[in-house]
Amino acid sequence: MSVSSSTSKTLSLGDRFSDLVVIILTVVALLAGWVYKSSVENRSIAFKNGGLSAQTPQGWLTVEPGGNEILHVTDLSSSGFGTTYIVESFLIEKESTFAQAASLLTLDRGQKLTAYRVLDQKQVTVSGMQAYEISYVYVESNPNLTHNVYPNIVLGKDIIFLNGDHALVATYWAEKQSYENDLGRFQKFLGSLKF
Repeated sequence: MSVSSSTSKTLSLGDRFSDLVVIILTVVALLAGWVYKSSVENRSIAFKNGGLSAQTPQGWLTVEPGGNEILHVTDLSSSGFGTTYIVESFLIEKESTFAQAASLLTLDRGQKLTAYRVLDQKQVTVSGMQAYEISYVYVESNPNLTHNVYPNIVLGKDIIFLNGDHALVATYWAEKQSYENDLGRFQKFLGSLKF
C-alpha cells in the first residue's frame, strides 16, 4: 500500500511582498541607469565666437577652424568616420535667395568632396527661422595611402540660414551606419544655435 501525500506550499504575505519589492527595485534601477546614461551622452558645453553661440557635445574634439569655418567639432568615440558638426559663414549678395546660396554651396562641396551626390533639397523651418536643407552623400577616404583602410560612406546634411550678406551653414556628417542614431543630437545642436 502506498501513501501519497501532496503538499502545497503556500506563500506568505511576506514572501509575496518581497517578490514584488524585487521587481519594483529592478525596474527603478534600470530607469535610473537609463536616465544617467542619457544625461552623460547629452552633456554639452557652450561655444561662442563673435555673434555665434551654440551648445556643442562635451568630450568632442574641437578642430581649429580654417577658411570659412567658425566651428568644427568631431566625435572621436565614433567607430570609423567620426561624426562631425561644422558651422561656416559664406559671403553672398545681400538679396540672395536660398536657391542661390545652395547652388554656391553644392558647387563648393562638389569640388572638395569625393563622389559627392545631392540626395534631397528643401526649405525647412529651424527654431522658428526659415532655412534650406541639403542632404547628400560622399566618400571619405584616408589620404594616407600607407594605411590599409576602407573608404567610408558619409551622409551629410547642410542647413543654410541667410543672415544679411552672409549665409550661415550648419553641417552634419556621420557614417552611414550611425547617421540616424546621431541625428537627434544634431537637431538639439541646431536648436541651440544663435546668431
